[in-house]
Amino acid sequence: MKAELSDISQVKKALDIEIPQEVVEAEVNAIAKQFKKRTRVHGFRPGKAPIGVIKNRYKDDILSEVFHNLLPKHFADAVKQQELNVVHAPSYDQIDYDGEKPLHFKALFEVYPQLSVSNHSGIPVEEVSIEVTESDVDEALENIVEEHSEMTPVEEDRKIKANDFVEISFTGVIEGADEDSPHLSGEKALCEIGGPTTLKEFTEHLTGSKAGDETTFEVDYDDEHPDKNLAGKTAHFKVQIESIKEKHRPELDDEFAQTIGDFPTLDDLKTSVRKNLEENRQNQANQQIHEAILQWLEENNEFEVPDSLVEHQLQIRLQRLTRDLSQQGINPQRLDVDWNKIRADQHAQAVKDVRGSLILDHLAESENISVEQTEIDQEVETISVQMGRPMENVREILTKNDGFNRIEGQLRNKKILEMLQAKAKFMPPERTKEEPDPELNKTDSKLL
Repeated sequence: MKAELSDISQVKKALDIEIPQEVVEAEVNAIAKQFKKRTRVHGFRPGKAPIGVIKNRYKDDILSEVFHNLLPKHFADAVKQQELNVVHAPSYDQIDYDGEKPLHFKALFEVYPQLSVSNHSGIPVEEVSIEVTESDVDEALENIVEEHSEMTPVEEDRKIKANDFVEISFTGVIEGADEDSPHLSGEKALCEIGGPTTLKEFTEHLTGSKAGDETTFEVDYDDEHPDKNLAGKTAHFKVQIESIKEKHRPELDDEFAQTIGDFPTLDDLKTSVRKNLEENRQNQANQQIHEAILQWLEENNEFEVPDSLVEHQLQIRLQRLTRDLSQQGINPQRLDVDWNKIRADQHAQAVKDVRGSLILDHLAESENISVEQTEIDQEVETISVQMGRPMENVREILTKNDGFNRIEGQLRNKKILEMLQAKAKFMPPERTKEEPDPELNKTDSKLL
């Protein structure tokens, strides 16, 4: 076999391969014998037709199988011989064989870029504050109290007042709408009088009423209303008041702290809340820093990205988009959107994704960063606890969806970014807007 490598670009390659005629002829004979066994030829008993007749009658089919067998095999041999890191299976072109000369063909393919990223130490990163203030703690405690508040029916015969919660059933008709247009309606919906999400017309017309009353009124929707069916329209509502409820908030004291967890005193609850806030702030800060580091590396290391990897990442992004829409109850196929435009809009980000992934792969190899099996097992255990499912069930799911490889990749990338974070140069926010140090920005990230 002969193989000649040529460069189309830094990552696009071509191999001109020649397979000796005797190798091709041997394969032709082997395939022809298989055809002889499984085909019927008029005038001959099954399996008794001369091999020459078989070759002549089924020439195109035989050659198709020969090419199917020989081209990938000899391409793989050539790749091994040339020590190429191929991204995907090649496309074959210029296949030339007349039965008397060697078989020639061209394989077109992409290889992974060979990087040398040397500018990963001292990356300029904006400082991120993780300070937790007393007001942050107070706000978190207020949210906890809200979560443990209870709604209780108002037993006395009284009128609706501010801060009441009213259970209502209603219908609404949009003025000027067609009969087939959807109407507004709700059964036993909870409406907070004066609440931030309650339309002012509901607050105005329900205040002063009693349980059992029925009222009608109009709502004029603003031209900028997010629902296009309501923007600039007037709706006529009929509202039946079912009941009145009050929210009872527990007192924020030692007794409350004891009822929601293992907190002997309110101070212990506050300490726990502060600790959780600090951990969350630190995790958010780390994520923000990691994103900034990766973005800097992507912007300061130029190299050609294989199209096939970008296409694969683009498909992942589009699949994720359609999955998210489906989870929201939206059928993506029924959306009146230009998917070609969405695809074009996602292309630049897909290129960034691939560029960042290749850089992290390179750094993991050059810095000898790997993930131990015990680390993967620990992550699987965490997922099991979060999902509330047995470990065996989680492992089964991960095995089916290539989840273990994804977990390993995520853990490895986290290690790399933590290493880069430890070497980063942290500066006040305004400093990162300046031009980076020329010495720091030097790179030899080129394809070799």
